Amino acid sequence: MNSPAPAPGSPAAPSGVSVLPDKTHLRQVLGQYVTGVCAVSTRFETRTGARHDAIAVNSFTSVSLDPPLVSMYLREDSTFLRRLRTSGQWAVSFLGNLARPLVGALTAPAVRRPPVEEAADWAVGPHTGCLLLPDAPGTLECELHLTQALGDHVLVVGRVLGAVGRDHEPLVFHRGTFTGVAPAP
Repeated sequence: MNSPAPAPGSPAAPSGVSVLPDKTHLRQVLGQYVTGVCAVSTRFETRTGARHDAIAVNSFTSVSLDPPLVSMYLREDSTFLRRLRTSGQWAVSFLGNLARPLVGALTAPAVRRPPVEEAADWAVGPHTGCLLLPDAPGTLECELHLTQALGDHVLVVGRVLGAVGRDHEPLVFHRGTFTGVAPAP
């Protein structure tokens, strides 16, 4: 079946052939989109007392300014998600370009992650008690607003309780690797 001819004066189709993607192809295409990288932490109770957990996330985004809402997506089988749902509170530290070594520790599976307190020089957030990076370009403390299963991930929305911004170079994720942002000429 032939596609209809474009109307005169309409823009040309993008170059390349559009195909229904498999997971590998879709990951490659989505890798062209630049995202920021965050350390997300939560504090949870155990039989022996409070503990912290943190992971690296690149699916973070602002949702609303009024009310102040932010979101991220976590795998549905995530240990961190289970802990966050139990605690109801979480914190976000936007990672700066100098925080690349921390990403390795925070992307390891839960059973292989080092104790999060040893992974960085953290500060305790005044609103949630969750860990924050004091030299991050930005930090937010949130209470859990809602979760919604979507495919093999869960949308996590948080209501912002506190925010701090700093003028530091961000760390970004592009084409499957971490990089900094080049200054404008």
